[in-house]
Amino acid sequence: MRPQTARICFFLLATILIILNGLTLLSALPYTSGTQIFCDTHGCITVARDFSAYYEAGYRFIFNPTQVYHEGNLSKDYPIIPNPQNFRYSPFFLPLFIVPLVIFFDYPNALLVFDLLQFMLLPLIAYLLFKIMKEISGKDDFVENRVFAFFSLTLLFALLQPLVPSISNLTFWSWSYWRLWEQGEARVLQTMFLVLTFYLILRDSRLSGASFVLSSFDPRMSIISLPLIFFLCLKRRNQRKFALSSIISFVLIYAPTLLYANLAIQFYNSIFINDFAIYSYEWIPVLTVVSLTVTMISLDLISRIEDRKVRSAGIALRNPL
Repeated sequence: MRPQTARICFFLLATILIILNGLTLLSALPYTSGTQIFCDTHGCITVARDFSAYYEAGYRFIFNPTQVYHEGNLSKDYPIIPNPQNFRYSPFFLPLFIVPLVIFFDYPNALLVFDLLQFMLLPLIAYLLFKIMKEISGKDDFVENRVFAFFSLTLLFALLQPLVPSISNLTFWSWSYWRLWEQGEARVLQTMFLVLTFYLILRDSRLSGASFVLSSFDPRMSIISLPLIFFLCLKRRNQRKFALSSIISFVLIYAPTLLYANLAIQFYNSIFINDFAIYSYEWIPVLTVVSLTVTMISLDLISRIEDRKVRSAGIALRNPL
């Protein structure tokens, strides 16, 4: 497949998937103001959507920083009806991504803006996957059909995930994305940083570690990406550069917030939780990373097998019986 043809087909597929995801977003937006039941060892309460945890923690970060990870309501809280959810992400997530929304928008509008900003990241994810496909292809004048097929599947997982449990529920094209837009979850943002990390490693960039650290506001998803990161670093022989970049970025990104108020102790106490379930919207980064890992390792193995066959055939020609 010629590069121009591959580019047109890839971005045509991406456009279709993003349009379907946009329809899913429109279907989910009326439900962002809804409530749900949250249960823990203390009992069950009715809470707002997941984004309420981000917004309330961002509000506390500004006005009551010693209580950012406090579970339950406080007298100085921003009023979120009926109750906000509890914040558990890494503390740097708040000043970088949430505090600006708290400053400029009230809670309902902040959730809407957060969803729209994440939706705007989908074309960037598609572009990064295309650039990774070009890097893996390794040819300026040709993109193999199997490479295109593998990356098209990854593109599907990243931009839509058409996994709908039942046609009777209002999830339009994707249960994973419908739930993400409904809850105001940050999984598109995390997926973008993970895909960007892979691309920057392939480009031998010093910023690869920074992108990886920025993806670690929920460290579970970053851990899932480590096998592919290790594989790509071995291929590019830039393990030391990535490790050094990650360490420096970790200090620069984490240290300011961990040292702010008593956030280090608060965050440490918050990570000892019993609920490690994978929710539907978390399949977005998980399946994207897993499919990309399978794609890159499979293509590398196929390439090695074919090269070995070519070398064997060459030896046989030079040494006939």
